[in-house]
Amino acid sequence: MTYTEPAWAKINLTLDILGKRPDGYHDLRMIMQSVSLSDGVKLETGIGEGVRVATNLSFLPNNEKNLAAAAALAFQTVTGRDLGGVAIAIEKRIPVCAGMGGGSSDAAAVLRSLERML
Repeated sequence: MTYTEPAWAKINLTLDILGKRPDGYHDLRMIMQSVSLSDGVKLETGIGEGVRVATNLSFLPNNEKNLAAAAALAFQTVTGRDLGGVAIAIEKRIPVCAGMGGGSSDAAAVLRSLERML
């Protein structure tokens, strides 16, 4: 099964760091606004074993270090569903490392797609 989902960018209007948590992450308070810029995320299940990621940017990780792949693996773990392997194709249009939520948006698009597919 194949599904395509936009991964919308955002901009931070405010960003306050509230403190460091025991897990090493920080608690944040933000006001964000969606913008019309998006990546394209295409998902295909039943491709064999594992999770594969392909992007139009060669320097991005194509394994579980990619947030989109990590999201697919977490979905399988939490739901207990065997997806029969997942191929994720990401067309990056959101600038990388620009604070516009590109990686997180891609991961969220994967989760939305998997929920709709299953």
